[in-house]
Amino acid sequence: MKAKDIALGGVLVALTIVTLYLTLLIPTNTIAIMTLASLYIPICLIRSNIKTSIFVYVASTIVSLFILPINYSIMYALFFGIYGLVKHFIEKLNKIPVEIAIKLVFFNVVLTIGLLTLELFGVNIDMKFSVGVMYLLAQPVFLVYDYALSALITMYYKKFHKKSSL
Repeated sequence: MKAKDIALGGVLVALTIVTLYLTLLIPTNTIAIMTLASLYIPICLIRSNIKTSIFVYVASTIVSLFILPINYSIMYALFFGIYGLVKHFIEKLNKIPVEIAIKLVFFNVVLTIGLLTLELFGVNIDMKFSVGVMYLLAQPVFLVYDYALSALITMYYKKFHKKSSL
């Protein structure tokens, strides 16, 4: 790994942890803040390579386990952190219906694993409705998240990537 990639990775890990820590300070916007935290992996893919992006994901996940409550760390580790890499590979297919289907399958698998993991760690999930209804409502929320992440990546690419030279 080049020194430039290590420096970029360190900065992005720090930004990720600061952003994730904001979920504790501003608890009403947790999903929006987690979406912002998930933007750093695609930025790393744009500015560097997959190896550095994996480093940022792993390092951010490990540090978050020490600093954040377990439920936020699990959400980042299982979904928000890794999704930028998954999205990158899925969108290489260039077949939108297939991409959406694969993304939804990935999301539902991760949602199931996440709920089971939180239960394993004894995190109480306040369920005001059945799990089936939750899964049903989660699908459009995920699609909005995916769209928002795509919009943020596009905005970053247009506004910052061409002008910067790290």
